[in-house]
This record gives sequence, structure tokens and C-alpha cells, in this order.
Amino acid sequence: MTDTDSAARRSRWFWRAVALAIVAAGVGGFVALQVLKPRPAVRQPAKQLPLVRAAPVEFREGALAVSGNGLVAPRIEVVLAAEVAGRVEFVSRSLVTGGAFARDEVLLRLDPEPFRAALEQAEADRRSAEASLRLAERLLERTEDLIAQGFLSRQTLDERVANRDQARAALARAEALERQRRIDLERSVIRAPFRGKVLSEAVAAGETVQPGKELARLFADDALEIAVSLTDRDVALIADPWRRGGERGGAKATVTVEHGGGVYSWPARVDRVEAAVDSATRTFNVVVRVDDPSARGKPVAGAAAAAPPLLVGMYTTVEIAGRDQGRYAVIPRRALRDGGVIWLLGERDAVSIRPVRVLREGKDTVAIAGDGLPDGARVVASDLKVVTEGMAVRVVGDGAGRPPERTAP
Repeated sequence: MTDTDSAARRSRWFWRAVALAIVAAGVGGFVALQVLKPRPAVRQPAKQLPLVRAAPVEFREGALAVSGNGLVAPRIEVVLAAEVAGRVEFVSRSLVTGGAFARDEVLLRLDPEPFRAALEQAEADRRSAEASLRLAERLLERTEDLIAQGFLSRQTLDERVANRDQARAALARAEALERQRRIDLERSVIRAPFRGKVLSEAVAAGETVQPGKELARLFADDALEIAVSLTDRDVALIADPWRRGGERGGAKATVTVEHGGGVYSWPARVDRVEAAVDSATRTFNVVVRVDDPSARGKPVAGAAAAAPPLLVGMYTTVEIAGRDQGRYAVIPRRALRDGGVIWLLGERDAVSIRPVRVLREGKDTVAIAGDGLPDGARVVASDLKVVTEGMAVRVVGDGAGRPPERTAP
């Protein structure tokens, strides 16, 4: 091998070593940069609190009204029917639908002639029976005298006694028939059993009627009633609703009716609670009585030109004055949870699960006992999937549902 070949070989190895050194330096620098570069700080993600809507608790004092709805119904309603058969001779002008009548007013009269003739015949039969009885009694007296003198047998006396007893029985039958015929004559005139109005009628002069046929429906207009269906919780708010029937002075009530775009009211009172609980709804029917339904309603709002009286069949709203509840609270209905629980918002918007005693549930609000609820209390008025005691939440808006802060005096 010549010197030239050896020099060339050494030159190749030199440059190979240089190339490897450069590569090694690049790799080492890259590793050093990866190891020594600054790392970002590790932070825990921010905790997201549930978002809720809050509503203030409104405190009130006094009685808590109970309201419901019902239809106006008669206090007394009867079916007018004939008790004897006959031809209708007279129909009162009052005997029309909606007509008013007085107590004992003649509403209907049947042709009296057949009843008078039957009564005269019964009177004649009674006089004949009286004569037969007098004859039987005289014969009995004579027979007793003759027997005492020994002219007649004891058997004859027995026959005279039997004849007298038969005459007495015949007279009793004749007197009973006469009374019946007199009653039939009286029943040919049909009078009003009370003061009231005609609900419906179905009779005309000249018509022949039979006993028991419905001629009209009447109702007493001295008072009307509304049966209001209430829950046991509502009934418990009324002062002594179990008062015995007939006693006056039940809880006061107000009956309102919408008519012709206006609203009218009548004073009323609780009369009684019906004896049975509705088996389907488990509610109580509280009967409210209006003592002067013929009076025009008192305008409440949007009154028309002529105020109406209270009429049977009207749909009414009834508000009954309840017992004095002292201090109680009113919250939105959506803030009441199942089982009578509310979610109370405390300091720093922490949730406190609080059972409450529900007094009355309305359409949009709920009345609850105010015991233990602080002034300025707030409740959660939106739903949450999971709630725990002391859980923190966020209230929608700045100070939403939060009462104004008090400033130092």
C-alpha cells in the first residue's frame, strides 16, 4: 500500500468521525432542550356550581281564605203532582217556568164536581148507617126488657147485640168513606207548600191528569245552596265546619258569579258539611248557604247595566273565611317539593333542606306555617337533579331573589 492510499483512507475516517460528532451533538442538544424546557403550571379545573332561581318568602298574618267552585242548587226542591185523577180546570199564572208564588197559593185546580158528587153520596151513606145503628140500639133495648120479663130467649138477645155491632161497623165505614171523599175534594185544589219559584212545568188547562204524574218542579227561594268540594286540609282551615245543621253563625263566605262581562258577589255562610266523603276524590262537600238570593248581586268588577239575582244552576266561585293562622308564609307552588319540603337558601347561597307544614295549596302559590323561617328568607324555585344539605349553588342574576340588604342606622 502506498503512502497516497494510506493518506486517503485516514482522510475518509476523519470526516466520518466529524459527521458522527455533529450528529451526536445535535441529538444531545435536542434531548437537553426537551429536558430543560420550562413546564406549564398544573391547575385544578374550576368547580361549576348548579345554577338556580330563587324566590323570596312572603310573610302574612291573620286568616287564610279557602276557595272553591260549585253550582247553585235549591235548598228545597219538590215535584208537584196530583194525588187524585181529574180534569184540570184552572192553572195559575204563577205556574210557569221562573214564576214566583206565595205559600198556600192555589197553583192548580181540578174540576170539583165529580168530587162533590162523591162526597154527597158518602154523606148520604153515613146518614143511612147512623139510622140503622139507632134502630139496632132500640131493638136491643126492647129485647133486654122482654128477656127480663121472660118473654124472649137468650139467643134473641145475642142476635140483637150482633145487629147493633154490625150497624156500628157500617157507620164507621161510612164515616171513613166520607172523610176520604172530603179529602179528595180538598186535593182537587193544589196549593204551594212554601214560597218559591217554578223550576219547570208540564200541565195545561183542560188536560186530564192521573195521580202521581209530574206537573211541575218547585223550589224554595228563601235560600239557595252551593256545595263546594274541598280537601281535608282546606276543611281544617275553617272555624268549626262541623256545626250542627240549623245553627246560624257558620263561617262567613262570599259567592261570586261572572255575568255579562261583570263580576257580582253575594254574602253567604257555611251551613254544614255533607255526611259522606266523595269516594272517588276523597274530598268533602262543604255546603254554603245564601239567605237572600233574590237580592241583586253587588258589583265587584266590570258591572253591567243591571245586576242579576242569584239563579239556580249558576257556576260560582266561593271564598270562605278561615281561622286566624297567626304568622304564615306564602311561596311559589313550584318551590314546594314532594313530601312537604322546601330548599331554603342560607348564607353564601347554601341549600338547607327544610320540612314544612302545608296549610293550603293554591293554583300558583302555597301557604305554609311560618315557624322557624327567618325574615328575608329565600327558597329555590327551580329543579335540581341532586340536592344535599349545605350544597352551594349559584343564583340566576346579580342578587336575583335576594331581599334588599339593610343598611346600618
